[in-house]
Amino acid sequence: MKVTILGAGPAGSTAAYYLAKGGISVELIDRVEFPRDKPCAGGLFNPLLFDNEFPHTKNFPGKDLFKAHFSCGNYSFNFESKVPLMRTSLRSDFDQFLLNKAVEAGADFSIQKNPSPAGKCIIDATGAKKIQDYPRAGICLVNDFPVTEEIDTVYIHYGYQGIKGYFWLYPKHGYANIGVGAYLPQKGIRSLYNSFIDLLEKKAIVSIDKRSCNTKIIPFSTAKSLYSESVLKIGDAAGFVRPGTGEGIFFAMLSGKIAARSIIENKDFAWYEDQCIHEFGIYLKSAAVGFPTTLLNKIMQKVVKVGSKDEEFKKRFSENFFRLEHCRLGASLVKNIFK
Repeated sequence: MKVTILGAGPAGSTAAYYLAKGGISVELIDRVEFPRDKPCAGGLFNPLLFDNEFPHTKNFPGKDLFKAHFSCGNYSFNFESKVPLMRTSLRSDFDQFLLNKAVEAGADFSIQKNPSPAGKCIIDATGAKKIQDYPRAGICLVNDFPVTEEIDTVYIHYGYQGIKGYFWLYPKHGYANIGVGAYLPQKGIRSLYNSFIDLLEKKAIVSIDKRSCNTKIIPFSTAKSLYSESVLKIGDAAGFVRPGTGEGIFFAMLSGKIAARSIIENKDFAWYEDQCIHEFGIYLKSAAVGFPTTLLNKIMQKVVKVGSKDEEFKKRFSENFFRLEHCRLGASLVKNIFK
């Protein structure tokens, strides 16, 4: 049996790695040369879980971060963890690392501008499709900016200038990744992006010489169809992105691992879908996606306000955000609102 994988990003390369390790013949195809850049924050949430779930990534040299700063409106709080909240890297470096691992395991990699895959099993790991393919979607503007001083804190700013989403700064070795993720529709986001950089410079957090950004569509719901008779979608192509944070790399890689297992163990594609829902479906659900912008921002402002006063809630919220653990915040939040 031969499996063709379209797309050599984290989802595709992970599927190729586990398939090759399982003795399956794998053809891994991408349209561009590697290493290549991709619009992405490049943050691995809960890196210790990454190490446990994907042992072949343990020796990747990213930057582990233990501190976070959350803000919304006039409120803010700082959180410091005993274990790393996030591991950051340039996506070009991380994707090349995963591709190398897949090839070392035995996958056959090639560059094809217009591939015409044929066979009994094709895995679609080509990323997000058209907005119409997902019930809900968002937009992301992001770039890695060179910095001279090392930054050790993740910055998260909700509702800046009234957006329905958040701005961020993810520190990397020698870089500051600055971005915004917002639910669609969202007007004037490019000017708001520049305004946020102005704010960071005013606070002396960064100094950016030349500004630019890349744009990407983010699916905030699973695709209308995850598989057909011979094609299986994984990663962003399947819409596996967490709505509350925009995180997608972990779910992309885990869906690739599950897809490989379904083929190695001769499971049907319905099993793959059920297994993905079982493993990480809880993270793909969020009522906030459907909230009106004003209401959502009022809620987030209250969340940050409560976090600035309540140590236990701050810890629970921060650990939930970085996926150190999943817990329901609703009851705790309501309790604090009516104190």
